[in-house]
Amino acid sequence: MTDITAKQVLNFIEEIGKLKTISRTGWRFHGIIGDTESISDHCYRVSLLAMLLGDVLVEHDVKLDMDKVMRMALLHEIGEARIGDIPFPAFRYIDEQYKSKAEQKAVDEMLNNLGQIGRRYFSLWREFEERSSLEGRLVRAADKLELMIQVYQYEKVGYRDLDLFWTNSWNMQEFDLHEFIEEIMQALVEKRNNLFAERNRK
Repeated sequence: MTDITAKQVLNFIEEIGKLKTISRTGWRFHGIIGDTESISDHCYRVSLLAMLLGDVLVEHDVKLDMDKVMRMALLHEIGEARIGDIPFPAFRYIDEQYKSKAEQKAVDEMLNNLGQIGRRYFSLWREFEERSSLEGRLVRAADKLELMIQVYQYEKVGYRDLDLFWTNSWNMQEFDLHEFIEEIMQALVEKRNNLFAERNRK
């Protein structure tokens, strides 16, 4: 018998709904205004990408628990429903460990209201954060790869001054997990190079 009530489920899902309306703040710092992606937008594509990458890696004989992969992908940003999306430039002034502690406290409190199931979810969230498993590293790779695909898509519609995303090693975490992931990133870089080469010819 579950120790979660119907009210607790509704409260959790209602709170997670905030992610639909919270923008990914970093884009604002780079001059992208208007209808920027929400945290939920990002999470949805991370989940699809993690699923696809995981299934491909399994076909390459990589031993993965795909149930864990999908749960981590769905859970990886839930803390931002309480602390918001803190953009990368802020880490010049805010030590990342304080952000990590705040997020962990928020996630712990949110999931603690879901009893034993919530404690299992928290364990998976922390595994992702610590990259302490192959599954956690894969979801981290999907998280960063999705970011870079979004950067390219913003550049494709005309936004400029996004070079920092491509030179920041923080955005390339775990791509070396498997050569297939590196190939995807190389293909994305090639698409970007072709985009700018075509524009320069005009």
